[in-house]
Amino acid sequence: MPALPPVPAAALAGLASSMRSTAGPALLAARGRFSGRRRAAILLATVGEVIGDKTPAVTDRTAPPALAGRVVSGAYTGGVIGGPGGAAIAALIAGTGTFATYRVRAEIVRRSGLPDPVVAVAEDVVALVAAAVATRPDR
Repeated sequence: MPALPPVPAAALAGLASSMRSTAGPALLAARGRFSGRRRAAILLATVGEVIGDKTPAVTDRTAPPALAGRVVSGAYTGGVIGGPGGAAIAALIAGTGTFATYRVRAEIVRRSGLPDPVVAVAEDVVALVAAAVATRPDR
C-alpha cells in the first residue's frame, strides 16, 4: 500500500492524536525518525500514557490540559509529515476529533455494554494503526 499524500496523512495523524495523544510521535520514533534519548523518552512516555490512561484518576481527554496535549502532539506529527500546512490540519483535527472520539467511545460503551477499559484498548489499537498509516516512511 503506497503512502498517503502529506495532507491526508497529516489529517490522519491528527485523528490518531485525538484518540491517543502520543500515537503520532510514538510511531515516528518507532520508525527511526528520532534517535537516542529523544526516541527513548517518546517511547517511554507512550507506554506511561497507555498504562496511566486506564486508571480512574486520569481526567477526561476534553479537559484543557489533555486537549492541549493532543492538539500539540497532532500539530507536531502533522508538521513532520506535511510541513506547516500539515501541522495546521493535524492540530485542527486533533482538537475537534478529541470531542468526537470521546463521544463515540462513550456511545460504544453505552450501546455494547462492554466495560470502558475494553473499549479503550480497542481505541488504542485504532489510534496506533491510524498513526502507523499516517507515518509510513515511503513518502
